[in-house]
Formats: sequence, structure tokens, C-alpha cells
Amino acid sequence: MFTRRPRDLQSDDDGPAAGPARMGIGAQVYVLDSDEDAASPFPYGPTGVVLRAGGSAWQGVSAIGGSARAWWVEFDSPQIDRDGDGPVERAQVAERFLRLAPPLA
Repeated sequence: MFTRRPRDLQSDDDGPAAGPARMGIGAQVYVLDSDEDAASPFPYGPTGVVLRAGGSAWQGVSAIGGSARAWWVEFDSPQIDRDGDGPVERAQVAERFLRLAPPLA
């Protein structure tokens, strides 16, 4: 027999309860700096906004060592990469090096 799904829980302001933030287009992110991950492609921990999914159609699947998904990020200011190339305004960055920026209060 079919049943109805329960409605979203309500928050204190009577709006829909906010779920966990997710990586995706429009997300404000920062790249791990070299202190957090020595393999980071941008050692100074730049911030930016996700423009679109990156890589090939196959990169959305899980791989040994974590997700192989990548995102195109437009940086808040031009950046130099780990190899000294740049400055670049946007780059494709593996999801494992990205973190969602904390929400503004």
C-alpha cells in the first residue's frame, strides 16, 4: 500500500527546515591550503564560487581514495597554483580539496 511521505520538519521561523549544505553550482567554497593538505593544488587556500561541474562524465563516480568529482571554481582573486603557474581566475579543482565556506551570520 502507498503512503504519504511526511512533510519537511518546520524550523522556528515557520519556514522549511534547512538541510545540510551541499557542494554544487553557486556554492561558496574555499580550497584547502598546504597546511591542511600538502597535495592541495592551490597552497594559499583561495576562496571562490562553484561555476559548474568539471571533468568528464565519468568523474561523478566513487573511486579508490574518495570521489573523483571535480568542480570549476571562480576565485575571488587571481591565484598561483602549486607549481607556480598563473595567476588564474578560475580552475578545475577536485572535490576532495574543496570545503563549503561557513555561512555568514
